[in-house]
Amino acid sequence: MQTPDEWLADFERKVADLQQKATEFKTNVEAAGATERSESVTVTVAASGALLDLKLEDSALRKSASELASEILTLTRQARQSAAVGVAQAFQPLGGDAGVVQRIPVPEPVEADSPAPKGSVARDDDDFGDETVVLRDADKW
Repeated sequence: MQTPDEWLADFERKVADLQQKATEFKTNVEAAGATERSESVTVTVAASGALLDLKLEDSALRKSASELASEILTLTRQARQSAAVGVAQAFQPLGGDAGVVQRIPVPEPVEADSPAPKGSVARDDDDFGDETVVLRDADKW
């Protein structure tokens, strides 16, 4: 049986270990962002997958809009996948299962043959009433 002093010393060691692991986890998560590049496009995402930066070389502007959009989306998906792996690996010092990285879903590849939809974007109008929501000066309180 432990004495109170031994118990306290053991508890303090565990707290110090958890603090060290939490600091390491925070550092690893912050570094888990990812960058993917092609010849003309560079995409950088945060650990959350949020787009942080998009750089286009002049050569990117020689591509069609649909080709450029497809390339940007592909690189963004790849960067998000890399960031997700980095976040999963950040959990390992906290006792996370190393196999969690293998359980991260890999996005389905986008078919290069499918052309981008042509035409205007459909208007999302879910207000089917005939009443206006604009107030004239006479209608204000």
